[in-house]
Parts: sequence; C-alpha cells; structure tokens
Amino acid sequence: MRKVVFLVPALVMATMAMASGEFSTGGSELLKFKGYLVSTFNTYGETDANPNNGFSIAASIEWLPVLNHWLDAKIAFKSLPTRYTGAIEDLSLTTEDIVLNMHFNEVATLSMGHFKRPICYNYTRSGSSMYFRDRAILTGLTGDFGKRDIGADLGLNFGFTSIDIAFTNGAGDNQPEDDSHKSFTARAVLEPMDNIQVAGAFGHYSEDADSTGTTTVAANAMDFYTVIKQPVSENIELSFTGEYMVVGEPMEDSSDWTNTTGYAATLMADFDLNGSMFQAVRPAIRYENSSPGFVGDDPENDEGAFDFALNLDVYSRNNTIQTGIRNHTFQSTGEDSYTDMYFGWRMKF
Repeated sequence: MRKVVFLVPALVMATMAMASGEFSTGGSELLKFKGYLVSTFNTYGETDANPNNGFSIAASIEWLPVLNHWLDAKIAFKSLPTRYTGAIEDLSLTTEDIVLNMHFNEVATLSMGHFKRPICYNYTRSGSSMYFRDRAILTGLTGDFGKRDIGADLGLNFGFTSIDIAFTNGAGDNQPEDDSHKSFTARAVLEPMDNIQVAGAFGHYSEDADSTGTTTVAANAMDFYTVIKQPVSENIELSFTGEYMVVGEPMEDSSDWTNTTGYAATLMADFDLNGSMFQAVRPAIRYENSSPGFVGDDPENDEGAFDFALNLDVYSRNNTIQTGIRNHTFQSTGEDSYTDMYFGWRMKF
C-alpha cells in the first residue's frame, strides 16, 4: 500500500512533465527519446522450416539525457518479443548502448561505456535506416573484432575527415571482461567530395591460447567501404554502397591459414513522390558473399545472398512499408538455395 501511495504522485508529476514537454532535474534535460518499431510478416523458404511463416515485432528505444553543451549520455534497449531463431523465444529485453559522452569542442569527443565498435559499416548503421529486413551476411563475420563491447572511444571530426579510436575489453556484446587482454579498433572516414564517403577500419584482438595463460594469440581484421549518393534530378537520388572485409583468426601458427572474407554491394534509388499519402518510394537491391576462413585447401563453402526490397513511405518519411525477398545461395553441393519473403511496417520517432 505504501508503494502505491508513493507511485501515484510520481506518475502524476511525470505525466505533467511530459504534457509540458519538459522534464529536468539537477540541470539535466531528461525528456529526450528516439527509437523505432518494426512489425513484419515473414515467409521462410528453407526446407523443413518450422514455422514456415509468422509475424515478428521489434522495438528499439534510446534515452538521450543532456547535462549541458559538453556532456550527454545514451541508454538504449531493444525488445524482441517474438523473434524467431529456430524456436519461439520468450519476451527479451536486450541492453544495447550505455554511453557517457564528453564533447571537449567541435572536434573531439570522448565516450565510455557499452557501444558499437567502429568497424563494419553494415553493422554500425542504425537498424531504422536499413533498406532491407536483414543486415548483410558479413556482419556475422566480425566475430571478436566487431559489434558492441565495453570500453572507451575517442572521436575526432575535422569536417572532411572523421576518426574513431576505440580501446575495449574485447569480451563482446553484453559480456563482462574475462581476461587482461584488450582490443583496439580504429576507423577513418574521408569525404573527398559532397555525397561521397570512403572509409577504412582496422581491428586487433588477442586472447590466451590455453587455460594456463602463458601464451597469447592475436589476429587482425580490416574493413573498407564507400558510400556514394548522386542526385539525378530534383526528385530522384541514386546511392551505392560497397563494403569489403577481411577477418583473421587468433592462432599460434597461421602460416597455412586463409582469412575469412566478405563483401556486400547495394544500389538504391530514392524517388520523392511529394504526395500527401505517398511521400517517397525506394527500391533497393543488394548482392553479398562470405567466404569462411580455412586451413589448407579451399573447402568451397561460400555463402551468398541476393536481396530486393521496395520501401514506401506513407504519410511520413518516418513511416515505411517494406516488402522484399532474400535469396540464399550456397557453394557447397550439400546445401540447397532458398528464398525468404517478407512484408513489414517500420515507424521511427
């Protein structure tokens, strides 16, 4: 009963604050949020897929408190209540970004916390900006080098060039530190011309070779990408994105090891319809391939995919109806190709 008495005035105060559009304490601006929701109907083409179709839903929300001009933070969560990964899962709430930011000036920013390491463009871009239901295959190749980790990042923005240098635990997404080794990741993005980005990233990872901790093994990864956007007319813009990644494997003897490689190429056209209901339409195609690393002879087990999606903005540029197909192909003769189809609705706020 005492909890209820406490909660009632707290809820009333929060409601009044939201109604007024302001909510602050200790000089901080707290009422700043962004995120997206996406609901999709999926048809799975893989042989013996169970289920072979179903609805899915995901929500991502970021809280962006601001202390002042120099200090702010980011706390982000994702909910995947009906995610299908071979079995129906219970409601899940996953921690994504938990970051403290200190902006020394317009050039330098220091960040500490849990964040995306600056490598692999197809992973670091926001899920709300994707032209397809799925990220490119090469995002799964980053292994110990990419995705999220806990550590510190120094960002430098010189206008035509931006640099990120990250020093992290190397334990991985939502994982505590389990050894004394640390990972290093660096990325440089150049903009030689308007609407053109050329970038390169490097990652270094090390770990104990065995349980004794007397021997250390290490490996490197490299990532390169370019983004080109070209206006064709007042209402049409074409864009191309290409990415290539090379990933090593920590081992004592890598003399006979061939690194993992992957690439993805995307072409998209943005047609501004300038209508009250239909705002824009964006057809997009993507071709991708991944080749797992191996020792000795090539096992010929590459995996590829071809994607086509049609994105239609309805009533707002932040409200998108998306329909598409994803054709999976395999170099191995023991695996059959298959095609997934989907129809989705994504709303950004």
